[in-house]
Amino acid sequence: MFQLTTNLFHGTGSTFTLIEELKKNGARRIIVLIDKSVAVHNQYWSEIQNQLTLDFDIKVLEILIEVEPTYDFLDELSSQVRSMHGYDYIIGIGGGSLLDITKAVAALYANPGRAINYRGFDKVLHPGIKSVCIPTTAGTGSEVTINAVFTDSIEMKKLGINGKNMAATYAVLDAKFTESCPRNVALSSGLDALVHTLESFTARQSNSVTRMLSISAFKFLYNSFEDALNRNDEVARQLMLLGSYFAGAALFNSGSGISGAISYPVGVHYKGPHGFAGGITLPSVIKMNIQRGWNGYATLLDSVEATIGLSDEEKSELFLSRILGLYEKIQAPADFSKWGILKKDIPVLVEICKNLQPAFDQNPVYFSAEEDSRLILEMHTL
Repeated sequence: MFQLTTNLFHGTGSTFTLIEELKKNGARRIIVLIDKSVAVHNQYWSEIQNQLTLDFDIKVLEILIEVEPTYDFLDELSSQVRSMHGYDYIIGIGGGSLLDITKAVAALYANPGRAINYRGFDKVLHPGIKSVCIPTTAGTGSEVTINAVFTDSIEMKKLGINGKNMAATYAVLDAKFTESCPRNVALSSGLDALVHTLESFTARQSNSVTRMLSISAFKFLYNSFEDALNRNDEVARQLMLLGSYFAGAALFNSGSGISGAISYPVGVHYKGPHGFAGGITLPSVIKMNIQRGWNGYATLLDSVEATIGLSDEEKSELFLSRILGLYEKIQAPADFSKWGILKKDIPVLVEICKNLQPAFDQNPVYFSAEEDSRLILEMHTL
């Protein structure tokens, strides 16, 4: 099975095309949720805001996001937005957390009660207000997924509101909104997209459609990451957005894996940014899979370079080498020391990982949430 209901506008300047679409659809009153940093530092936003003001009655809420959002924060914002009656659309402009907030607020606009009551799958029974997601980072793929993830501040767990009524109505991939993205954020986001790409490709529940998207996503990300990050190249940033979108579409239809799962306790308990938390362990997971006889990475290598005469095992080994080479070029962190995670913290993380075995079971070869997560974490702590 494969589902995808979000309508896509893609290309530099495509936000103006979205505005024309909203006018054609009869939109009159629009709430805009925008990351405060984007509102302050992105010049393109001024152009878009001026056009929105000309065409619609708009209410702009600048959202300060310092850490990954909690359900308590979502309730506060949803209460504010629910009191604003008669709006047609909610537009979210920001990184993955802001887009998750946008989708959740849009859903809660038409569904009563506390946000945490909707965590799980398909508990949002009624379609919310129509929503638009415009990413300012290339990474999470939140603009296309049917998930919105928040932290339960009591249980200290990240749990999602998921299901068919969580999809954005429109997604806009416009590189002009990524030009102000700080390098560190762009690096973390890009690693997140890479994790999504590889895990959706290797997942046991993947299918021919999701693998096709994963392969396309990998080509875009692998060939564009360095230029987008180190040269701030607009064409490369646009391709990174498209790669992230494809990876997100593949991931929620196939399921995630080891690096994505490990990133959750790292993020909740040590405030490690989600992209770094997953991206740091990704090469070690690839290596472990190859050592245990899984050579499916050969297909991904074939998508980016000619490898005539090599066996699948040799291609998979070369694939790992290429990933490590990319990590060196983009200066990806190799361990968790920046977030204060040391050897002494591994038992705590492993204990949490024991509850994540269903995600680890998506891996193409067996991976123990207890023993193998310990091995992976030991490779990346000092």
